[in-house]
Amino acid sequence: MADSLFTPTSTQTSDAESLSYVFKSLLSGASFIELVQVTAVSGSAPNLVVDVMPLVARTDKTGAMIPNSEIYNVPVFRLQRGGSAIIMNPVIGDIGMIAICDRDNSLARASRKQSVPATSRSHNKADALYLGGFINNEPSQYIEFADNKLNIVAPFGVNVTTPDMHVTGNITAGGNITDNNGSQSASLKSLRDNYNQHKHQVPGVQSGGSTATSNPSDKQT
Repeated sequence: MADSLFTPTSTQTSDAESLSYVFKSLLSGASFIELVQVTAVSGSAPNLVVDVMPLVARTDKTGAMIPNSEIYNVPVFRLQRGGSAIIMNPVIGDIGMIAICDRDNSLARASRKQSVPATSRSHNKADALYLGGFINNEPSQYIEFADNKLNIVAPFGVNVTTPDMHVTGNITAGGNITDNNGSQSASLKSLRDNYNQHKHQVPGVQSGGSTATSNPSDKQT
């Protein structure tokens, strides 16, 4: 009687379905990649960390949502090589992605060299790394690598600190240009003319009464 009332589950109908059920059960406890939103930023550059909230929730057997928990102290990705970097520090509200390392990376993060895993955990969210920049709002300032052109939009100004700047090509100014003496010019041409007309006083040299034009073909006798 009891045997006649027994109804096998889907995982008991074949070996393949049983293996699939076991495999899915094992994977359910592992994390790989998740879409997240930044809830806090801490630390000091370049060692910033963020707290994030996963945006895709799991569900129970009835389909009801199981709320996610925050993930704390996630290292932030920075595009860098040697001493050169593009700095884009995250802010609260940014949406990005976390990639979860295969094994415990805490000792490697602390020592910045090859290290053994501190624990036996695997694919754990505690070993996540934050990669920002997914489905966010339209930026108001940006560098755009367009076809055959580089566009820089900076509504709040651009600061350039360098000992030398070399430009090959024409420069067009849509506003005033101020030199280090405080002189303003509406164009590069007038600024150039201003410098060409600038007078220098040299000790021991007396000015003449007229303007002389030298000719390279003239020879001294």
